[in-house]
Amino acid sequence: MKKLLISFSLILFICLQVAIAQTREITGTVTGADDGAAIPGVSVVVRGTTIGTITNAEGYYSLDVPESAHILMFTFIGMKTVEETIGGRSVIDVVLETDVLGLEEVVVTSLGITRTKKALGYSVQDVSGAELTTARESNVVNSLQGKLAGVQITNSDGGVSSGVRILIRGMSTLSGNNQPLFVVDGVPIRNDLSSLGAYGGMDYGNAAMDLNPSDIETISVLKGANAAALYGSRAVNGVILVTTKTGKPKLGARKGLGISVESNWMWDNVLVLPDYQNKYGQGSGGLFEYVDGAYGGTQDGVDESWGPKLDGRLLPQFDSPYNHETGVRTPTPWIAHPDNVKDFFETGLKRTTNLALSGASDKAHFRLSISNQDVTGTMPCTDLRKNTVSINSGLNVTDKLSVGGGITYVSNKSDNIVENGYTGGNPMQSISQWFGRQVDIKYMKDH
Repeated sequence: MKKLLISFSLILFICLQVAIAQTREITGTVTGADDGAAIPGVSVVVRGTTIGTITNAEGYYSLDVPESAHILMFTFIGMKTVEETIGGRSVIDVVLETDVLGLEEVVVTSLGITRTKKALGYSVQDVSGAELTTARESNVVNSLQGKLAGVQITNSDGGVSSGVRILIRGMSTLSGNNQPLFVVDGVPIRNDLSSLGAYGGMDYGNAAMDLNPSDIETISVLKGANAAALYGSRAVNGVILVTTKTGKPKLGARKGLGISVESNWMWDNVLVLPDYQNKYGQGSGGLFEYVDGAYGGTQDGVDESWGPKLDGRLLPQFDSPYNHETGVRTPTPWIAHPDNVKDFFETGLKRTTNLALSGASDKAHFRLSISNQDVTGTMPCTDLRKNTVSINSGLNVTDKLSVGGGITYVSNKSDNIVENGYTGGNPMQSISQWFGRQVDIKYMKDH
């Protein structure tokens, strides 16, 4: 037994000596080319293996490498990767240079041309498509709110199909159109608001609401009159440049087929309402008695609240019980309904589903997108159903010639769109302004 243990120990010792002989230690420091300072956290790896380490606070590293190792790789974010041949060296010091190309910001200017920001003679800002789909809006322009400096965005009335007005660096003229030119994949589109009269009217939205946020790669905002040099006089108020997704893989991404499914649910509620008085009810001169609402009674044709105090007295009202034999209404308590405007509104809902299929090879790429959006407004009985089908594709005919194109079909349907402004078609004209404080809105909804 003793001889067996001695033999086993001898074999183990020989194996350890062989293992030690097959590795050797390499040390060194990593510094920066700009200032010569040590760089901590640099990854040092034997190429083709998982053997590696990182530099300490002084930029120093120590690594045991196999005898078969040939190359060490030094990588750090924002620095160019360096590969050093090991050879017979035991000390390898490395100097890393800043990777300037990887840090430059590239933007799309016109006709798909990409330029670095610092090379442009005018101001430009970018918004990625991912930022537009986090909280999806019916009109994609609303998603730009708060993301762009010097850009003012105004929603006309908050309806399900309302247009959105966008200004870059304020108004440039007191008459005419102040909105920027929209260019989608090189094609200019008009984004004028619906034709409204002096007191308002029907708002059918504008062209920007037809853009599907899921199909947008980037939005570039070209500011100032210098942008007009690219697109002519129509761009004097600036340009909103929209680049859509084509299915072309990004640098380093895998080629092949891919599918993505998005589902977005968003609820809306009215944020702010005016403060209303609840001391006086409908009528005039402190008088009111309802008969027909057309001055058949006492001041019952007045829709303003200059009537009797809301102190609980008994008065004939529009919702008071009506006796068909006598033609008289039984008086009911004259009291305020403080939430009658608030109770008019409902909780709105936007439901969006988007399905996209994309594919790419070395010579061709495509993307097919189908989107459905179902919107229920905060105003009762208002809705919007939007369906979008979009396809983009491209082909590299030769190394120097490529062709591509895209088609988008949009269908917007609504059973009821409210008007805006001071018109009878706008419920807010009566609900928020000419409305008796004693009116029970819930009774009106039921009837």
